[in-house]
Amino acid sequence: MSFVSQILQPGGGVLLIPFIRTVILCLFATTVTAFFCGVARVHMAILSCLGGGLLLSISFFMNEYDKVLGDGRNNKTSASSGNGSKVTNSYNNNNNNLKTD
Repeated sequence: MSFVSQILQPGGGVLLIPFIRTVILCLFATTVTAFFCGVARVHMAILSCLGGGLLLSISFFMNEYDKVLGDGRNNKTSASSGNGSKVTNSYNNNNNNLKTD
């Protein structure tokens, strides 16, 4: 199955989390740098807080998603290096085991 078809199937957005996290991290780094350079300080401070909040919420989502997939199942995921690989591997390993009530 191709990467594009995996993304477009229901629940496929989980595969994009590492990429989304990288983009938000770049946004955060850019806004913090602009803040320290004195460019639109108030706006950059607010955007930095929003970017940091997004990074925290994605990390929270990844942890909770791994907990849900790990409950009652023998999860064979690789160790997470903090870049979202654990979520992606969990999704790939359990893609066919997901059931809805």
